[in-house]
Amino acid sequence: MTPALKMSLAGLAACLAHGCTGESTTGLALPDLAAHQWKHRVLIIDTPSMQSAPYVQQISAFDAAAAGRKERDLEVITQTSAPAFRVRLVGKDGGVKLDRSTPMTTDELFTIIDAMPMRQDEVSNR
Repeated sequence: MTPALKMSLAGLAACLAHGCTGESTTGLALPDLAAHQWKHRVLIIDTPSMQSAPYVQQISAFDAAAAGRKERDLEVITQTSAPAFRVRLVGKDGGVKLDRSTPMTTDELFTIIDAMPMRQDEVSNR
């Protein structure tokens, strides 16, 4: 493993251990996710409108990765009328694992999810 990759994995581990706050913005509160707890990971996309460029970019990327979302028990919820674009990942335990104000690739999202201990248990038990 290269030193850069080791540092990257160490950074990801620290981020997951303490909650990834990244480039957060203030905005809407989390919706009620009680029905999802321990069943699904939830990606909440806040957007001023469903026509905003960041939202269209984000939802297109995630729509193209439906199989990967299903495999990772990932549900996507969109909240409109937000002051700005925002993406938050909520784990099965209900904790916010990622909070950022820019669109992300499915590779980035899946790497974060796949590094989670609960996800690693899921993979090893299949």
